[in-house]
This record gives sequence, structure tokens and C-alpha cells, in this order.
Amino acid sequence: MAVKVQFKPVGRSGHEWIWKARDESNTIAISGQRFDSLSDAVRDARIQIDGLDTSDDDDDGPFAA
Repeated sequence: MAVKVQFKPVGRSGHEWIWKARDESNTIAISGQRFDSLSDAVRDARIQIDGLDTSDDDDDGPFAA
């Protein structure tokens, strides 16, 4: 299953991040949470979508924008 993940800055200063994902059937899942950094948002998206725990992994991998 192919999933497209998009990261968006939010908040007044634009320094918080959320992510949303859209699968092949065009279903959207939004994180519903704000993250202090892009890397935190990427990590959460990986865990929620792939079930991967990347706490020891610092690269942004395939989800990097």
C-alpha cells in the first residue's frame, strides 16, 4: 500500500508541526497532535503508519519532505 505523507507547519509562529497521510483509496489520516519539531512529527508518522519505532534512528528517511 502506498501512502503519501505531508508535513505542515502550524501555530502562530509556524514552529509546530502536524502530519497527514493519504493512502491509495484517498483516505486521510491526520496526526491530531502538534509536534515541537519536524523530526518528532516524522517519527510519529513512521510509528503510526508503519508501526516502526525509530527512537534510535536520526535520519529522516523516506518521509522527509
